[in-house]
Amino acid sequence: MQTVITHNGSFHPDDVFAVATLQLHLGKDMIEVTRTRDSELIDKADWVVDVGGVYDVEENRFDHHQIGAPVRENGIPYAAFGLVWKHFGEKVAGSKDAADSIEERICQQVDAGDNGINLYKTNEYDVSPYELYNVIGSFKPVWGSDATDDEAFMQAVDFARELLVRTIAHAQAGVKMRELVQSGYEAAQDKAILEFDESVNRNSFIEFGDVNVVVHPSETNEGIRFKAVAIPKAFGTFENKVTFPEAWAGLRDEELAAASGIPDAVFCHKNCFLFVAKTKEGAMVAAKAAK
Repeated sequence: MQTVITHNGSFHPDDVFAVATLQLHLGKDMIEVTRTRDSELIDKADWVVDVGGVYDVEENRFDHHQIGAPVRENGIPYAAFGLVWKHFGEKVAGSKDAADSIEERICQQVDAGDNGINLYKTNEYDVSPYELYNVIGSFKPVWGSDATDDEAFMQAVDFARELLVRTIAHAQAGVKMRELVQSGYEAAQDKAILEFDESVNRNSFIEFGDVNVVVHPSETNEGIRFKAVAIPKAFGTFENKVTFPEAWAGLRDEELAAASGIPDAVFCHKNCFLFVAKTKEGAMVAAKAAK
């Protein structure tokens, strides 16, 4: 049994995710977590995160509050979670590509927040996103309750560990999908409309400037259907390279079949980026109509 120490008192995503990562790295049942600032206990611990004032991989020390703590090339300072993930993420995630995905999607956001760096500005709606800090904060004891910070911390760690497991699984699948997407793109003669025999994510094609629509199967309660999906112009935007005819917007079944001339038409999204048909042939006809 190895001992892992982090600070006591209030907690944040940084220390929560650092401990969750060590549970995945070392085995949840193989470590004992203690929350304290007692220097004697810290000195004796096998692992120390987010407390102690030392960053030393060889000694399993991962704090970032001291002068000279490391900073990423993009300017975001490391926090305890990022430091732990930097050294053990690849083993936990199963590959460098999957680990890099977690670093980009979770670690940097957590570390930036812990170091007081804002990553966004609100637009004209002046509505802030609900972030991991809000999610982890919801685990803190409710004022007036009998719950303790230590109990709440471990509940938050359980959540963070499961979130990492799920996100890692999606990242691993994303690596395989990118390989499939790349091979399909290279094999296609007509790059504007690509066909796949497996379900794919349309965001995977944004980097290919000449791909406008992708056709692929999708499992539904009614059986296999085929989707024709327009590719976004960039990540984070709802603007697409092409759209299906406005006359099809929001129509279904017989109405859509009459408007489109596609007998097996099932559905067209009201924003005209998605068309569903019962056959690949029907979806391909729709794809060719997108402008």
